[in-house]
Formats: sequence, structure tokens, C-alpha cells
Amino acid sequence: MSKAAWLGSSMFCALVLASTVEAPAQTSGDGKAAAVAAHADLTGLWVRSDQEARFQPPQSVPGPLRDDPAHPHHGHREGVNGLPDLEATPWVADLTNPILKPWVAAALKKNAERGLAGDTVNPPFVSCRPMGVPGSLVLLENVQLLRTPTEVTILYQRDHQMRHIHLNVPHSSTLKPSYYGESVGQWEGDTLVVDTIGLNDKTVIDLYSTPHSDAIHVVERYHLANGGKTLQVDFTVDDPKAFNMPWSAVVHYRQSRAPFEEIACAENNIDVTTGKLYPIPIAAKADF
Repeated sequence: MSKAAWLGSSMFCALVLASTVEAPAQTSGDGKAAAVAAHADLTGLWVRSDQEARFQPPQSVPGPLRDDPAHPHHGHREGVNGLPDLEATPWVADLTNPILKPWVAAALKKNAERGLAGDTVNPPFVSCRPMGVPGSLVLLENVQLLRTPTEVTILYQRDHQMRHIHLNVPHSSTLKPSYYGESVGQWEGDTLVVDTIGLNDKTVIDLYSTPHSDAIHVVERYHLANGGKTLQVDFTVDDPKAFNMPWSAVVHYRQSRAPFEEIACAENNIDVTTGKLYPIPIAAKADF
């Protein structure tokens, strides 16, 4: 596919998804444009450094969920020299984490019981649904950041998902909850600070499938590290209906060497309401 054709396809898909995102009223000004242009260049292709897409804990404040020590997670491994083949184990959260409200802990316990019993507990992207914030930070495929003086756009290779981050504007006075909510950003030196509200409760936080409420408020801080080779995202989640306290985590991206390719999702034989996998029908006898 030519570069022009690829750009046209990507923009069409972006416009389709944009209908789920709230956009605040924009303001403009030459001074603002000049100020934005002077900040760190976060644009380009990035991909998660951690192939299990974990949230790393911060230095001191309450942190994200981690594995239950009795059931550590590992991914599928096959054909690695010197190491035995292994089937992936389920994501089982440590329910002793003090951040959890009882109803969230109960949902995670149910997820763990299903996973340990051999059932499949899939995150929303497996069923072609948007991941929301901060759930989109677990996506392993390429992420592309684009910037204009008034907006930063994040394109996710997975299922053409995207986010609009509107710069130097206030949040809208009224919001209808949506998968990606409303994100407004501002620069603090070389750090892009993104404030997101207006999220619905149809997404999950992480690969443990941690639920949240529509009161969730997420603040992300995007900045370069390691001489510009690493994109670090420090984020804080505040959801008083789901968590006993705000908590924070860190993720890292590295510069991607792979092209930004199309990944189209097909719902196949997974029930999007229950997450259960149903066998593909097989005819009892041949039709001819």
C-alpha cells in the first residue's frame, strides 16, 4: 500500500472512532501555538518495552495491582533455546492490595476463580471493544503520537483506536460518558500532562480485568527519558467508587522499528457479554 493510501485509510478509521470522544470548545492564539512548538517532541512510533504490559509501581505512593504470589503470571513460551515450553497462566491479582473496594475485590476474585478453573477471562480488546484510559496503556502493538499546536492525537495500531488530547482548554461543563472520555492537556516544561474525565464504566483498568466506575479520573504525564529513546508515562487513577485511595503507576515505551500496520478485529466465537468462548458449530453430517 502506498503511503498516501495508508494515510487515507488511517484517517477514515480515526474519524469513525472519533464519534465516541467528547471534544471541548477550542481556543486559539499565536502565543499558544508558539509555546507548544517549543516543547519536547513526543511524536513518532512507540511500543511497550514490557512484553507483558504490566503497570510498574511508583517509588512510594500506593501502586497498581500485582500478581498473587501464589499464582504468578507468565506468558506462553514455545521454542526458546534452553527453556521448556510453557502454556500461559491466568492473570490472578493480589487481593490484599489496600486500594481495592470490596466490590472490585469480589469481581477480581471471580475472575481469578474462572481463570484458575481453565475458563478464559479476556480483556475488552479481544472482543473488539475500546480499552479506555488507562486500559489502553496495556496494548502491546504500535502507538503513534501526532501533534498540532492545539491537539495531541494518539493512534493505536490495535483496532484503529485513538485519543484526542485538546491542549490549553478547560473541560466541557457537561459530558456524556464515553469509552475514552474527554482528555485535555497542558505542557509543564517538557512533560505533557493529560487530564481525563467523562469515562464510562464499560472498560477495565488492566490485564487482571479490574473494573472501575464512571467516576474515574486519570492524570497522565508523558515525557522522554533515556536520552529520548524511552517514552515514560506516569499516571494516577482516582475513582472513589472503586478504590479506597488514588494510586499511581509507571509504564515505558521504546521507539518502534516496525511499521504501523492495520489490525482489524473480528469478534469470532467469543460472547462479548459473558466473555465465554463457544465452540464453532460443526455439521453432524456432510451437506453433499
